[in-house]
Amino acid sequence: MLISEIILENFMSYEYARIPLKSGVNVICGPNGAGKSSILLGISVALGQSYTERSKKLCDLIRWGKDAGRVTLVLNNSKVKGKRPVPKINRDQMYLTRVLRRDGKYWFEIDGAIASRAEVLRLLSHFNVDPENMLIIMHQDMIEQFILLSPQEKLKLVESAAGLEAYRRNVLEAQSKLSHIISQEESLKKMLESAEQTLNYWREQYDRYQEKKQLILKRRFLERELAWAEVIRREEEVERLRREVEARKAEINLLESSIREFEDKAALLKEETASLKGRWRNLLEEIISLERERAKYRIDLSRDSEVLSSLENFLVKEERSLINLVKSLSKVNANPNPNSAHALEIDPIRIAETLENWFSEIKNKISEIKDLAEISSIKLADVEVKLLDFRDEMHKIEERIEELTNAFIDNRVNSAILNYKRERLLGEIELLNKNLDSLLSGLGEAIKRAGEKGARIATTRSPSQILEEIRVIDGPLLAMADVSEDVEKMYESYSKLYLELKEKAR
Repeated sequence: MLISEIILENFMSYEYARIPLKSGVNVICGPNGAGKSSILLGISVALGQSYTERSKKLCDLIRWGKDAGRVTLVLNNSKVKGKRPVPKINRDQMYLTRVLRRDGKYWFEIDGAIASRAEVLRLLSHFNVDPENMLIIMHQDMIEQFILLSPQEKLKLVESAAGLEAYRRNVLEAQSKLSHIISQEESLKKMLESAEQTLNYWREQYDRYQEKKQLILKRRFLERELAWAEVIRREEEVERLRREVEARKAEINLLESSIREFEDKAALLKEETASLKGRWRNLLEEIISLERERAKYRIDLSRDSEVLSSLENFLVKEERSLINLVKSLSKVNANPNPNSAHALEIDPIRIAETLENWFSEIKNKISEIKDLAEISSIKLADVEVKLLDFRDEMHKIEERIEELTNAFIDNRVNSAILNYKRERLLGEIELLNKNLDSLLSGLGEAIKRAGEKGARIATTRSPSQILEEIRVIDGPLLAMADVSEDVEKMYESYSKLYLELKEKAR
């Protein structure tokens, strides 16, 4: 039994109804207007039959006052002799539904999934059911149409309804084949001989084609190997450039470290030079001060020397005059003049003592001046020593400043050289990075091309070696250019034909 149950929802006079069917003959009876025709019409609508008896439009079949109607057929998909009518659905029941809407939209559903009418017809063909066959569902006014059909058309309808249409088709095909076999039997031997000759030719071509296929396969493999060898070559080139970039960066790091050392050393040299120049200026000020002090001491010594010389000369001269005076006074006192009324009595001893005291004071003064001159001389000598020491220190400082200046110049020169090397390395890195970007772009394209040839191959051969082998293969392939791909089909076709003819000849 194809249909196990009929479910009507908002269809014609039915709001909701379920009509179960059993195996064998099922009779639906009832008075006029009970809905018997509605059930039959629901089955035809669900099966997709184009005929409707009481309605020109499917939307007219929807129950009055409702927007949509639905007819569902529960199809029996139980196993028959161990096989289901629809093998891909592993259930005993299937649901075929037709949904009608008031707005004129209709569709089929198979097990709840929307399906086309072609899919419904394909499903029903598994059950050997043609919904357009009037013997499947015959409406009230179809009896006259059936009577008017010719016997041949009636037979076709009966065979289709009974599932015998395929058997008639097979019988007709068998008759046609039999007539062909009888007509071909006479020329079979000649065809067999011709087929054998043709087969031998195509066998030779087939052997050449197989050899060509092997060469083509080998060439394709070599092309694949060549593509990946090119990728490997580019990868090695990329890795080499990356190593060069890293090496340049390492050199730059060393140079920058050396530059920092030189800069630190230059700062120290500059600082020490500034300190020495400050010390040199201080010494210069000290020397200027000592020069002034020395000049003062020299002037004092010169003046003291002149005073001392004058005093000593004066003292010697006066001592002589005093001696002469004392001698004269002594003579006067020894021979006084009696005629002199006012003769003076002169005491030469007292005069001598007075002069001697005065000379003694002068000598003391001279002694003091000598002492002062000696002190000035000592101080002058001390100043001279200090001047020598300061000048010696200044000379050493000047030599040290010159050494530091030379060292600073050498340092700046070395730093400039290192900076030049650094800039040159940066330029090389920039150029290498540009080359690296270009190589990476080419590598990406090479990988893409190689990927189109097939999976990656690990190879140790260079592209030139692989190209050489491809050239060796291209020679035989060029000689087999006349062997087409149709050779295999022709050989298989003639081989099959020959075997069939040989089998028929037996």
